[in-house]
Amino acid sequence: ASKGSILVRPFDDPFVIEGQGTIGLEIMEQADGLIDQLVCGASGGGLIAGINLAMEALSPDSPVIAVEPQHYNDMQLSIAAGDRLTHAPAPGTICDALMTDRPGELTFPINRRVDRVETVSDAEVAAAVAYAFKVLKQVVEPGGAVSLAAVLAGKIETRDRTTAVILSGGNVDPALFAAIIEDRFTPIP
Repeated sequence: ASKGSILVRPFDDPFVIEGQGTIGLEIMEQADGLIDQLVCGASGGGLIAGINLAMEALSPDSPVIAVEPQHYNDMQLSIAAGDRLTHAPAPGTICDALMTDRPGELTFPINRRVDRVETVSDAEVAAAVAYAFKVLKQVVEPGGAVSLAAVLAGKIETRDRTTAVILSGGNVDPALFAAIIEDRFTPIP
């Protein structure tokens, strides 16, 4: 901002939330509205807030499930407490894009309406990144694979349910990605 630039917040901006909500609109359009549940990663909450608003409008009976890294579960803790909490410093995670310590001010009132929040470990995320590459032929960064990690780990029941799983981002460190897909990744406990 010191150079006359405008800061666009990645999640706590109404226009960003609105733009990200188009993902929910597009999913419902492409699936002819036949989505039983939707699973999305969460951090500051902009992506899931936009999608949650779209799903509430188009398919209010379809659960929206948020997924966070296990040590960065500020949304889960805040929803349980009924207020935005800042959690204590946590160990590192391969989900570097999801390392917020507090839900967004604009996003929290929207996201407290998600149906539930699950957490995933780095090992579960690494398995999802490898699965996305080996089976889906997609390079997905760890933070963008948390929703798939929750599904693959059996934390979200998908049998007999049409489930939309949001995968996002391909910004993954090449050395980390190689270790994951070559089964050389060792998560820090």
